[in-house]
Amino acid sequence: MAGFQFRKSLVSSEEPALVYFIIDNSDTITIGDAIMVNTDGHAVVATAGEEVAGIAAQVVDSNGKDIAPDSGTLNDYTVDADNETVDAYEVGIIMSKDIMFSNDSSGTLAATNRMQFFDLTSESQIDQSSASDTAGQFQLISLDPDGDADASKGLFKIAESQFDAYVQQ
Repeated sequence: MAGFQFRKSLVSSEEPALVYFIIDNSDTITIGDAIMVNTDGHAVVATAGEEVAGIAAQVVDSNGKDIAPDSGTLNDYTVDADNETVDAYEVGIIMSKDIMFSNDSSGTLAATNRMQFFDLTSESQIDQSSASDTAGQFQLISLDPDGDADASKGLFKIAESQFDAYVQQ
């Protein structure tokens, strides 16, 4: 699976709780996408430079039951143009800033990038070239989480959360 993958909590050994938001009309959500909540209160995929609500972990119907992914996929969910008022499919997101996620960034990460901040290239990938000492959507905590010598992989936590009144911007 591409995108962000839950690895561990910095404060608990428990699986993280999910918070659910109705998916915006006509959107496609992939498990592992970074998610934002728009001004209508609906979930959309995150874009570079915007605060992040969390990472998509589950898609359910209005009764909280898992729904089938798009045909031919394992983790993609496309909702209808009337989802907000008819189907009301929701995405469950991991929203804690105390969670670390594995991500295969767009380029090589170095030891000097630890604790730096990064923005997204897309809803599912960290932009390695956006490294900053002062601001970014995610913060790199450690390198090579799989131990496979892939220098583009890192463990990241949400740094600019929509649920934090004191983001770096």
